[in-house]
Amino acid sequence: MGTRVQTAAEIRENLAEQLDWRFAERDDARVAQALHQGEVVDAVHTLDEAGLLDGFFAFLQETQVLDHWQTVTIAAVQRVFLPVIYFILLYGTRVLFGIESTNALPSLLFSNVAVMTLIGFNAWQVAQGLTQRGVALRTEASEYTLMDPQTLAGTICKAHAAELEHLFNGTIQRLAASGVFPALVLSVVDGTLVETTAQFQGCGCLAVTKRQRDRQGVWFEYVELVYGWRLIALIDALTLIPVAIKIVPIQNQEAPYLVDLVRQAQINLAPHSQIQWLVADRAYVDGPSLYELDQMGIIFTVIAKSNMVARTTALALCAQADIHERVETVRHGYGHDRWFEEWVTRVQAVEGIRTWANYRPPKVPGERLALPDRPVLNAVVVSLWRNQTPSKDGPRVYLTNGPVDNPWPTVDGYDDRSWIENGLFRNSKQFWRLTRWFPKKTAAGVRSHLTFVVLMVATATAYRLWDQAQAGAPAPPPDHQIESVIQRRVAVDTGEIITAPVPVDPAPTHLASALTAQSRAEVTTPNTTEQAPDGLAHNLLGGQGARRWRRQLQRENRDKVIVFMEPYYGIFDMHVFLVLTGIPVRQSPPHLDSRAEILHRYGCDTNAATNERVPDT
Repeated sequence: MGTRVQTAAEIRENLAEQLDWRFAERDDARVAQALHQGEVVDAVHTLDEAGLLDGFFAFLQETQVLDHWQTVTIAAVQRVFLPVIYFILLYGTRVLFGIESTNALPSLLFSNVAVMTLIGFNAWQVAQGLTQRGVALRTEASEYTLMDPQTLAGTICKAHAAELEHLFNGTIQRLAASGVFPALVLSVVDGTLVETTAQFQGCGCLAVTKRQRDRQGVWFEYVELVYGWRLIALIDALTLIPVAIKIVPIQNQEAPYLVDLVRQAQINLAPHSQIQWLVADRAYVDGPSLYELDQMGIIFTVIAKSNMVARTTALALCAQADIHERVETVRHGYGHDRWFEEWVTRVQAVEGIRTWANYRPPKVPGERLALPDRPVLNAVVVSLWRNQTPSKDGPRVYLTNGPVDNPWPTVDGYDDRSWIENGLFRNSKQFWRLTRWFPKKTAAGVRSHLTFVVLMVATATAYRLWDQAQAGAPAPPPDHQIESVIQRRVAVDTGEIITAPVPVDPAPTHLASALTAQSRAEVTTPNTTEQAPDGLAHNLLGGQGARRWRRQLQRENRDKVIVFMEPYYGIFDMHVFLVLTGIPVRQSPPHLDSRAEILHRYGCDTNAATNERVPDT
């Protein structure tokens, strides 16, 4: 079966689904006055062709991200006929448009005059090409060819790993300087497999044990070789923006990269923000690495493995520890069909665990570290999670170097770990094609593509949050259907309630919201004496996914046009465009201004009244 060919309409839908982006300078008033005076403009396009790109470039300029991109160089490119910034913008646009094939770039991207004009090319370059090397490709079957698509792929793949790291890390540093992140960051670290075929040059190989049913329905295990790389990311749990990444062979373990990843994230965030908390799964249960994080002043939470002595110690100590109980009243259904259910969670907090032998300072030859001198860990044991036993192996044990007087921040903090799987990896694979469309089947091609995808996810998410904050949009209430929450403390031996039930506000959708609100009120921004500013939070998006956002953008922009007048452009409603060009309109839409008000708004008629509506004809 042949591969289905993408259409231009599908590419526009992918763009609307993922980002509202542009690369030129917008000046509505200047373009409006030119239209009103009858001046010649370069081009007019419907907004669905390029207008969905509007807005992001202003964000890049305001945060100085674009200035950083202009400093990026690719040393391996000997003959440069375009600045590197153009290749960054072109490949970034390919990711945003969702163009599957490199060979489809001439027809789906390079021939889009409106988009290429926004990036910085002119109509003549789009029609004639940048060099004579592409003359043979400009045929009747392929009318427009800005450049050979393999030129873009080859240039991007020539970027060294250090140059890609400079591109990504510098971008995060600019976002941090603009106040995107909270003063104290709750970070989540995890990795995901990027599977390829064995034909990719430099790929790693990992033996994976899988289970499958045979024809008789009996489960059996088998070993399968998986090829590719592993992407390790550290995100801010409040904004779901990745702040540091590592790309390693697929067979490499994740734990050895933890400290370097955290250090790089701290550099990217400093001095405006800093990591205060970190949560990770079993892959990062590495004593030396976690001890080093402790020495850096970071409070970590990991889940103990079933064979750890520290886990056995925690289970033994919890026999004498009081039970912390939380009851969540959950609403099901609506109206007359509404009914309520209580979710009960029981945890116990224990302190003074020293039986993790690997959690210790570096060993010194000839010296023995006695048990009383070992660093102390605390633990939270979860015996019941929302009416369910956590696992078949018994209670779940969270190890932490932080206080557990109130165990709920530790429990909820680890529960936030799922945000990196759903908010970054799954989203990147489904909507940003993280694991496909590599420009070349080489390690450099995979590394470049992964870096660009995560870069676009970071900047796109930051822009959407910034745009909501600029519009003054309040955070919508969470749709978790939790009516009320109470917490109480129960004696483990008698079952008596030690403390009276305390109502808790169920509004925060995850711990990051609560921790950041507390940090803004009680702490100051690192290296400053000013109070930490209000940050952005992912709940500003109200849980709006890519598809719903796409429909919203299409609904808002379906009656608009984009007008180019180099080096500026303007975006206008179709009715406003007709008024500015002098075409009489018998009746204007009720939700828009009158002709006099429109002309006055853009400075085209200083005598127009602004406070009364006049007929359009």
